[in-house]
Amino acid sequence: MGEFFDLPAKARNFGCRVTQRSAIGHLETVVIENEKLRISILAGRGADVVEYLYKPRDLDFAWLTTTGVRGNPLSTTPKDDMDSFMVEYPGGWQTIFPNGGPPSEYRGVTFGQHAEVAVLPWEYEILEDSPERASVKFTVFTKKVPFKVEKIFTLNSNSAKCEISERITNLSNESHQTMWGQHFTFGPPFMDSDSTITVAEPAIVIPQNYDGEQPIRRLGTSENFTWPIGKDSSGNEIDFSKLPPFGTANEMLSITQMPRGAYRVTSPNKAMAAEVTWDNELFPYLWYWQEYGYSKEAPWFGLHYNIGLEPFSSYPTDGIARAIENQSALLFKAHEEKVQNMTFEVLEI
Repeated sequence: MGEFFDLPAKARNFGCRVTQRSAIGHLETVVIENEKLRISILAGRGADVVEYLYKPRDLDFAWLTTTGVRGNPLSTTPKDDMDSFMVEYPGGWQTIFPNGGPPSEYRGVTFGQHAEVAVLPWEYEILEDSPERASVKFTVFTKKVPFKVEKIFTLNSNSAKCEISERITNLSNESHQTMWGQHFTFGPPFMDSDSTITVAEPAIVIPQNYDGEQPIRRLGTSENFTWPIGKDSSGNEIDFSKLPPFGTANEMLSITQMPRGAYRVTSPNKAMAAEVTWDNELFPYLWYWQEYGYSKEAPWFGLHYNIGLEPFSSYPTDGIARAIENQSALLFKAHEEKVQNMTFEVLEI
């Protein structure tokens, strides 16, 4: 019996464990799991989480696009446009740094959509692989600005909570302004139109202020309001804590001034919830991206019903130049490092 429990990690099929040297298509993939969760992470693209499976219900909390993970190899020279992120975007969740949103420029450098760590392959190192605990560190160096990004995923035995610690270090002798956030997304099979969102209250909501032609949207004004009630163009109340039917117009919001970094997405039909926590001094904004099948043009073509609830350092989702302009960009002093600790937990309700 003693020899059985001394099995090497690669041969173990119980408790916490790490599976490496696997792949989805051409993308190297690392799997971390325990008795309740299986988490698949694309080392080959952005350290994207593309599976967060709750085993007791066979329910995946990582929403994927209709194309899912194509598994194509990444270009060694990512583009500086929308396609750099969107063409191979699988859904799931990923780290966004140092540009959040569309292509933008900073100190003579042009970044693509959500570039650049989300479109780079990451190295990884297994920190612990025992029946009681599994922990893996992913690391990437940015190419256009001098930063090192490290992200550690940790699972403990019999827990449905993943602990995530992310450390970013400025490697240069210069200060740099950045955007840093987590692109958490939710959708089927977990989330549907009966789902609800709870954030730490009180909170203030900043609607996206579009330049030029205004898109069709749910809100009738760009003025701030108190979560969760906004108003449409006729003055009717909109409760943004409740998910609307398929085909509802989209909206983009930034939630801020929360007393703590925490939210919960609850699915009454599945009797399940997902709860995310983070340090909201470092990430004072929560981006609330909404796509309800209304967008009939590229890249969505009316196919998706999903939201993003994305803790971020800065706002809005317009790129680093806009964040610098409104003074919400995150400053890294010379050789400074910052650490963000987060959790993602699945709950039965």
